[in-house]
Amino acid sequence: MDDLIRKIEKSYGLTVIRHEKLRETPKSLVVFFETSIGRFIGKVSYLPKERHHFILNAEAYLRKKGILIPNIQRTKSSKRYIMWKDNPFVLHQWLSWRKVAYSSPVRLAQIGALLGQFHKRSLGFTSRHGELYNGAKKWTEEYKADLTSLEKWELRNRDKKQPNFSAIFEYLPYFRQAAQTAHEHLKSSAYFAKWKKAPLKRHFLCHGDFNNGNLLTRNKQIAIIDWEDVRYDFPSKDISRVLSLAMRKHGSWNEQLFVYLLRSYLQENPLSADQLHLLFVDLAFPHIFERFLRMKQYEQMDLANIQQFCRREALKTAYMLDELQALA
Repeated sequence: MDDLIRKIEKSYGLTVIRHEKLRETPKSLVVFFETSIGRFIGKVSYLPKERHHFILNAEAYLRKKGILIPNIQRTKSSKRYIMWKDNPFVLHQWLSWRKVAYSSPVRLAQIGALLGQFHKRSLGFTSRHGELYNGAKKWTEEYKADLTSLEKWELRNRDKKQPNFSAIFEYLPYFRQAAQTAHEHLKSSAYFAKWKKAPLKRHFLCHGDFNNGNLLTRNKQIAIIDWEDVRYDFPSKDISRVLSLAMRKHGSWNEQLFVYLLRSYLQENPLSADQLHLLFVDLAFPHIFERFLRMKQYEQMDLANIQQFCRREALKTAYMLDELQALA
């Protein structure tokens, strides 16, 4: 760390007064710095240079469009980052704001509006590395892979009689049928076929991890941080993330919360009937249930929590399928 601090001081023309390592994972190192010119979050991302440029350029584009993202501190030579151990290091403005709480329909409506603003304003962004981060190219294979994953999990575990597995098997046929239904709608969607081939400037950017830990608020403003997973994709990906976290906090499926979220979203980013159809296709597909099985999340849960999780996911899926059929 000492050599990094020396390089920061030389490159940015500042003195580091104190620092604190906040997080270190295989993907990144995050450090808080108090310096002679202010407070910053420093981040080393263990990513290819192309990926790093894509993230920085996406952030810069969205800032210009009015999305509140902490600024980066440029070096004395006006560079956006320095290299440390062959990896890019960036200093971001530090915000001492509180995290957004998914505590009420009103708060969820605010988050929906922010998400809609971000998605709408992201249209037009282009990058020479864009095809590397085009989520649309992966949908067909991901749907097939998730269907296969559900089938394989059932085959591997069909002889297990413990109560936890019995609870999962009670819901598994329903989720497999829902997955097949959503997949059929995806294959028959003319809009999906057209969207996949559209120029990337007509694709939305998705944050990829739109959770309340990455939303900071003060005086009715909300800043979005941690853009490591940003990519071109469809709004359902970020909406699903918000909805999943809200359901987890409240412990059950809540139609009112979703209505608040989607209504506020659509006020900022109106979607056509074809786009709404694709949105509900993706929300109806049991991506979260498949991940629950594949990652063996049930091993960390007791029977009551497994039943609660399966029940709320099933109720959510049933709602999305109803909306999907209404738009078909």
